[in-house]
Amino acid sequence: MVFPRSSFQLAALCITLFSSFVWFFSPSSGSNAFRQRASDRYPHYGSPSSKGGSPASITDVRPIVDFDEPASDPIWDINNRTLGFQKIYAISMMHRTDKRDYLALMAMVSDLDIEFADGVNGSEMHPKAYPSYWKGNQAMGDYGCWRAHLNVYQHMLQNRIQTALVIEDDADWDVMLRPQMVEFARGVRAIQDATLPMHSPYGDNWDLLAVGHTGANNKPNKDQKYWLTPDDPTVIAESRRTWGRKPDFSAKQLGGEHTRVIMEVNKLTGTAAYAISLRGATRLLYDQSMLPNAQAIDMAQLALCRHDPYGTPFCLGAYPMIFGRYRAIGPQDKDSDRRAESNEAEAGTGGYQNSNDRLEPESEFTVFPVSLNIGRMMKGEWVLPANAPDVDLVKEVDLRTFVFPRGREVFVKPEEYVDRNPELKEQLEKQQAELKKDGEGEKRRR
Repeated sequence: MVFPRSSFQLAALCITLFSSFVWFFSPSSGSNAFRQRASDRYPHYGSPSSKGGSPASITDVRPIVDFDEPASDPIWDINNRTLGFQKIYAISMMHRTDKRDYLALMAMVSDLDIEFADGVNGSEMHPKAYPSYWKGNQAMGDYGCWRAHLNVYQHMLQNRIQTALVIEDDADWDVMLRPQMVEFARGVRAIQDATLPMHSPYGDNWDLLAVGHTGANNKPNKDQKYWLTPDDPTVIAESRRTWGRKPDFSAKQLGGEHTRVIMEVNKLTGTAAYAISLRGATRLLYDQSMLPNAQAIDMAQLALCRHDPYGTPFCLGAYPMIFGRYRAIGPQDKDSDRRAESNEAEAGTGGYQNSNDRLEPESEFTVFPVSLNIGRMMKGEWVLPANAPDVDLVKEVDLRTFVFPRGREVFVKPEEYVDRNPELKEQLEKQQAELKKDGEGEKRRR
């Protein structure tokens, strides 16, 4: 051992030893740092036992995520805090601090990292910034919403953000979001014929992933692959699907009330949540800023989904949707800012109950919404109730034991859709009539 020969060397040695001591015992050092990385990468590393007690922290109340892919597969990255995307952006008006509160809480209990992207008030845009050509109604709210989404695309291009999940500030999601997104990834990869190696968990040949629409159509006029996950407890019942735009699932392979289908999307409505790649952001920004195609952002997306101008399917999506919408207690006119003409509140609207007040919070298009379960998750509860237990597939779910169902790939040809094939339709109607007749005869015999 070499001993210090001066007071200066002795002081330096003491500082070095002290620094090493602090580093070794700090929470972010050594094995603790590895444990955190492993916990982010692997779903059960360091997670609380399913047999005992309360979770160690709020973010430990998480469902089982079932992987059988190799550890080198990026699908494991869906377990990170951005669901395998590079960023999650939430578009929200700066003055809607109430909605930012909701999203911050929902992100916390879901262990997500969400960055806010400022919404735009269309009435405050400079006149020269309005598009020269605009299709549809010229409402200030539509201009502002359109500009806010384009600002996200512009930011992605400037910073080379490869993939992003974009949500609006009324978005809601299921407590089983990660298992949902893993199964969604398997589906979109199957449709893309994606194989390893790949960079994104969702494959590398997509533009837009529609996961939070309010209605979507498929493409029954072509041979295509679908991914079906039957008996999915997070799929809302048919009676709760109040939107107008619905796909043609008349092919017998696509049946099942509680089946989620991953598909090529022809048309869609709504932008509560969608993922977009850098390639998709580039194409959308070009389409909306340099071509005479500017229109409400969901209609802009619909046009590219429908026409596939670049030779590959522009939109892949889930039906029913994965993300829903949260509706808070209070005046219902606070739900959306899209119809607002300014940032000024009307007189007498601050905190006073009126006939349009919502007395209970609601979550649309979800089964086990995180918004309505924040309180239970903060208490460490693992058994969570369904949103509509009378019609949903299961009345409650135990996150400690429930394993998400696995999907499968199916192939459908245009002639297999009953609604497009008169002979198949006639045959089905005859079968249904015979079943009805047999049922009535059985009743009479009883």
